[in-house]
Amino acid sequence: MNGSFSVGANRVLVSEVPAWEKWVPRLIKELDSNRHEIKHSHKIRGRWENSYLAENFVPTVREPIRFARDLGKKDLKINSVALFEPLSFSNSPYPPFWFNLSRPGEETGLHDHVSSAVLSAVVYLSSGEDSGNLYFKTDAGEEFEVPPRVGRVVVFSPALKHGVRINNSLSERVSLAFNLYPFPLPYDLL
Repeated sequence: MNGSFSVGANRVLVSEVPAWEKWVPRLIKELDSNRHEIKHSHKIRGRWENSYLAENFVPTVREPIRFARDLGKKDLKINSVALFEPLSFSNSPYPPFWFNLSRPGEETGLHDHVSSAVLSAVVYLSSGEDSGNLYFKTDAGEEFEVPPRVGRVVVFSPALKHGVRINNSLSERVSLAFNLYPFPLPYDLL
């Protein structure tokens, strides 16, 4: 499944990040070597929803994030900037990217992302059979699902409600999620 589809008035892009066979193992190694440095924002139903690492611990995040930025510009005509440090305008100590570490039996509820972003995305780093599809749902009840696959990126509007189905596999599903911001950055976001 590569290409684009519509969910309500929103277009969603699905693609494979080039050379994922090289950078995914490197990023997984960086993540695993630095799990002791992970910071968490909040728990939902006993699961840490977002796991944050500073970019210096996981420098390989730049590859898929930049690809998603370029894909959004090419296919959606949205100019955005990839940021890697905590954002002063957000009052958050966390960078604008995070890992979702979902053990068997865990899921991510329906939500949307920050209003100051122009694009959101997820990239799959590890996913077993039946580890939980990404799903989108409109206010009108329209739904669409994207199965996880290592190296796959999904780019979408931050206002589009989405979640992840229950991980029914026997292994941890690992994804990298992030937001992209308008380019040029508006003065009030600097």
